[in-house]
Amino acid sequence: MSHRANLHPAVSQAEIDVFCELSKQGLTTGMTTQKMLILKATYPDFCWTEKKKAVYLDGNPVHQTNKAERRDQEIDELLELRGWDVLRIPYNPPLTHKELETIMIQIKHFLSK
Repeated sequence: MSHRANLHPAVSQAEIDVFCELSKQGLTTGMTTQKMLILKATYPDFCWTEKKKAVYLDGNPVHQTNKAERRDQEIDELLELRGWDVLRIPYNPPLTHKELETIMIQIKHFLSK
């Protein structure tokens, strides 16, 4: 088995829900999903390469460990040094409709900056 198979977990239901909502709201132009970026093989959940904006949906409790928090912070810093804007959105699966609405507000605001 290739080591690449272990680089990113399967797409979560939250990622699918957010993608569907981004599509409905016309925010997928120029966006890619699960695109490997430079450094440590990071795969943002949603990425607008021309705008250099990356969004990560960080499901709890996976991203709450000290190790995960350090790794996420290091990735953010390395991306920011290369001119990327990074948005991390913590959430508790499964997403409720209200949480999805809140996430969409955050992403819209992030993309408009």
